[in-house]
Amino acid sequence: MASLGSVHSISADAFVGIRKAPDPAGALGAWQTTDNVAVAIPDITRPLDCRPALQALQAHLRGTMRVVIGLGLHRPMRPDELQSLAPWNPVQHNPDDTTPTTVIDGIPGHVGRPIANADWSISIGIAELHQYAGISGGHKGVAVGCGGRDTIAALHHRDQVTAPGVSVGQLKNNPFRAAIDSLGEAARCRLALVYVPAADQWLSGNPRQVIVEARKLIAPWVPIATNHQTALLHVPDSKAMSLYQASRAATYLALSPAPPIQDGGVLVLQAACPEGLGTEAGFIKALSEHRPPWTALLTGRPPTGPGAQRAVMLAMLTRRFRLRITGCQSAETLRKIGIDATEAPANPRPDWLMVPSPFQKIPQAIP
Repeated sequence: MASLGSVHSISADAFVGIRKAPDPAGALGAWQTTDNVAVAIPDITRPLDCRPALQALQAHLRGTMRVVIGLGLHRPMRPDELQSLAPWNPVQHNPDDTTPTTVIDGIPGHVGRPIANADWSISIGIAELHQYAGISGGHKGVAVGCGGRDTIAALHHRDQVTAPGVSVGQLKNNPFRAAIDSLGEAARCRLALVYVPAADQWLSGNPRQVIVEARKLIAPWVPIATNHQTALLHVPDSKAMSLYQASRAATYLALSPAPPIQDGGVLVLQAACPEGLGTEAGFIKALSEHRPPWTALLTGRPPTGPGAQRAVMLAMLTRRFRLRITGCQSAETLRKIGIDATEAPANPRPDWLMVPSPFQKIPQAIP
């Protein structure tokens, strides 16, 4: 792995603390470097237009600027999805073309070769709720988005994602968050530039500190005084392409600290899911080999393969709640494996709990 290059013409506080502004240029402040820098950006599953951030960075990076799309283990983006990024000639991450970094708590660190070959890297991302990392963005864009297949598999092992402290919205004492921060530092991710939709603000600076500040801005919990029998969660288009992505909305609520839903209640996902279950082989295999409520996924041999951890989350959801998918273009595909799905859109009743932004704000029962 290339040694860390010197950072030229950068003020002493360039990577210390955070800067906040309504646009990426303002958040970046004033600095320049002639180092060769890799810039990790999210794929199509994250609702972020990266062009303003990339344009702003060009004024600061005088050396090589290599843009890497952090796919993790997601499918590659199609040519039509890449068209807007053509000016930067991005390379799509390959989880099987990586360089080792270090081992963190038994997790073997590997990072994509374009990241490893740079002097250091920047992570552009969106700060929203995340099932395991607490908040997305920061080091995660490099450690996971551009991580090796073995790294991602180890991070998402059932024992890791169900460990105490691993929870949506939680940063402190969260071993998953701690691991990806350490893996990101080992991969020399020195700067994070993230958009916080909940506050309509951009943050930049040290990746760890940026995420802590983003968590404050998100303020994700919405107190609710009454427990409900049914909740309707609206899934944004960027997350509604497949059940793999859309199901996050339901598990974020179900596995939050205090969901205001009665035991046995129904979580209704309004999601088109044109790609059906998705393309993640581990997720498809786990759901196809077992029937709801997927109890064996929690007690038997841990499921493996890309996306298997999402099936584990669904099994945890169904310990207390029921899941229904509405407005689903691939309802028959989901019904074949035992999931309650319908092509018809939801017809909410007045007593339903409405969750319009499940990746930003989650209702919580008042103690």
